[in-house]
Amino acid sequence: MPKPIELRKVIRILKKCGILYVTGKGRHPKFYDPETLKSYPVKSHGKKTLVLPYALNDLIDKFDLPGDIFE
Repeated sequence: MPKPIELRKVIRILKKCGILYVTGKGRHPKFYDPETLKSYPVKSHGKKTLVLPYALNDLIDKFDLPGDIFE
């Protein structure tokens, strides 16, 4: 189970995998994969928000990422 990570670090990690952080469309910002058209909303306010382990696991499952990407 990954430890909680700040949102800005998650954005940086996922950008290397081609997953974008999109704001301004809808209520919550989201991570978006333009190739598969999958998205995952993030309930956050500011870039120092901690992304909790359950959300990191959901991101791994949703975007078919390697299990140790957030370690």
